[in-house]
Amino acid sequence: MIVKCLSILAAVFAMSTSHATVTPSDGRVDIWPTIPFTRGADLCRYTDAYGQTRMQNLNQMMKLASGRDSAGAGALIAFNELYEKNMALATQTSFEVTLEATLKSYTDSYFRNLQPKVKKLSFTGTNDILSVIRTAQAGTIPELDRATLNRIDYVAYGTYALAPNCQGDVQVTLQLVGLDGQTESFVATGRVDTVMSQIASEIFVRFQRTQFPSAVKVGANWLTLVGGFNNSVDHAPTSKIAEEACSTLDARLPTSSELEILNVYGDWSGGVSLNNKVWALSDGYVYVPYMRNPSPVRRQTEMTLSDDVLYYCVK
Repeated sequence: MIVKCLSILAAVFAMSTSHATVTPSDGRVDIWPTIPFTRGADLCRYTDAYGQTRMQNLNQMMKLASGRDSAGAGALIAFNELYEKNMALATQTSFEVTLEATLKSYTDSYFRNLQPKVKKLSFTGTNDILSVIRTAQAGTIPELDRATLNRIDYVAYGTYALAPNCQGDVQVTLQLVGLDGQTESFVATGRVDTVMSQIASEIFVRFQRTQFPSAVKVGANWLTLVGGFNNSVDHAPTSKIAEEACSTLDARLPTSSELEILNVYGDWSGGVSLNNKVWALSDGYVYVPYMRNPSPVRRQTEMTLSDDVLYYCVK
């Protein structure tokens, strides 16, 4: 499996000299769907060797078997043999196909459940469906040719190991390698049938959530979301400071109506969700979504706020 990982990465970088950028201008990200996983260090055995897990179990067995002479010794031997057998089965099990399949399944489920207006993330392979069927039947990895390479932005590979808690969990890492050499890394620990839901969630948030800067249509016009000093939703002690921050970025704070429209778009469709937080407006005002009577627009001096106000800048 290590050879498969290296061969895929070598093929990518050998053909990627003409690929200009990782993130396309439309914000869409395409990932090569074949994700090889290699088995890493057995963290459970490591913990078992240098920790107290097995000794605690053996001590407990000794207490149970005390005073039973040969029967007690037989119980200890049987326990140890069963432990070794289970460990051998666990380390011989091939998780690669399950990890790849569940990652893509969980990612697709997020799109089905949240239904964003534009799908920015997908696993994109060859257009030749017969080739896909043949490689699936043969249990081989599809070839990554130049035509396909021109349509993708990342290739992925990962590792897995039995988790150090020795409770049947696996620890999985996933590396996304962009065609310009940049990487995105993710890690999760959990049951083999659900662990990839954690990584799928992080990948979904990373690529589907509104990026700054980006453009969104508001009414008949296009609005550029600039973000704050952190290139995302930022916070400030007062709306006045937030307004000055936007001015420094050659931008402005959104109006209350723009905040409301962008909230309708939501985080997954190019907007920004208000999430019942207090947002900065210009001229010392704030927008308070949970105080709509008579208006959510209030002077900050009228409010007693324990937290900073949130803000992002627009043009």
